[in-house]
Amino acid sequence: MVNMDLSENRTFFFDLDDTLWNWDEFKSGALDLLESLESAGRNVYFHTDNTLHDREGYARKLSKMGFETDEDQIITSGFIASKILNENNITKAYVVGESGLVSEVQDSGIEISADAAYAVVGLDRSFSYDKLEKLRKITGNGGQVLVCSNEKYFSRKDRKQVHQKALNSAINEFADSRLVGKPSQDFIDCFKDYFSYFPGKSVFIGDRPSDIEAGNKLGMSTAAVMQGSINEETLRNLEGKQVPDYALTRLDKLRRRVI
Repeated sequence: MVNMDLSENRTFFFDLDDTLWNWDEFKSGALDLLESLESAGRNVYFHTDNTLHDREGYARKLSKMGFETDEDQIITSGFIASKILNENNITKAYVVGESGLVSEVQDSGIEISADAAYAVVGLDRSFSYDKLEKLRKITGNGGQVLVCSNEKYFSRKDRKQVHQKALNSAINEFADSRLVGKPSQDFIDCFKDYFSYFPGKSVFIGDRPSDIEAGNKLGMSTAAVMQGSINEETLRNLEGKQVPDYALTRLDKLRRRVI
């Protein structure tokens, strides 16, 4: 890791879960950091593999929590999955997920159908045997399953909750799935098309090794917030593209290095 001078950077890409918030509330210093960056003329964008909301839903959530945001400032793995389907002329897909993923897929013009040859899987707190059986049939018939995340947990204000990784393990008992969230090549390619930025003047911030790997693949500076799955011990054991340029114990330390 190098000396933490970020004053020349113009664009900041923040992960949401366990980086900026614990879903129900911002982490300490997060809102002040976002407001300070915006006031200083910096560009602020967001990325997430959590498909409980679509881009519009996350924009509303951020705005309601105090930081006015437009959906074009946000990329989700649900949006990426929908883009992949459209690029491959797929007109219908089976969706395992909640309202955010359903909206993202439908809004892209794709019909949701249990008879589809493609499936998109996001976080689904009502995952069931019947849904797994439908996914098994899709893969057994030569279809493909796009999974939006490989996260193990996501945090609420007062507890951790199971994320999507366990669902993926069940699916992969029958066939290999295709990850479209961080740090997949699908994520990298779509991110480059979606946002306009100069890699040498940009910072990619997250709490997981996969966040850091994605940022490094995109050619940006990377900052690990050690409030999620990266702590001092895991930080020492990271290798290759998962090694961040900077490690932050608190978000307010980033603010002091930028403003």
